[in-house]
Amino acid sequence: MRALSARYLAKSRECLASADADLAAGRHNSVANRAYYAAFQAAIALLIENDVRPRRSSWEHKFVMSQFSAKLVRRRKIIPSEHRGVLERLLESRVTADYRSQSVSTADARRIVREASALVGEAERALEGS
Repeated sequence: MRALSARYLAKSRECLASADADLAAGRHNSVANRAYYAAFQAAIALLIENDVRPRRSSWEHKFVMSQFSAKLVRRRKIIPSEHRGVLERLLESRVTADYRSQSVSTADARRIVREASALVGEAERALEGS
């Protein structure tokens, strides 16, 4: 694994640890935020490792989501198809948590952590093999 992808994966693990701690503490809105970024940064690590880069130097959310799904899930099949759409679902939960009046429920927070954990785990497995 290259140094740059390893740094993004380390950030991903840190965010996931925060999401787990927030879930245990009942901070469900914070769970949504940290879990999304755990998955987002794991996706960036995978994209880097597979030589997919943005035209500009920033990793925009739409770019990461579309390239992750199109190149790593559908075309190259590096990530199993059950993870297609997970970034979009996690982003929607984060938007609810960060910008809407309603809060993330306990059940949703548990689901969010499960989905993010599964994606980070897949990223770790894929990056170990590269």
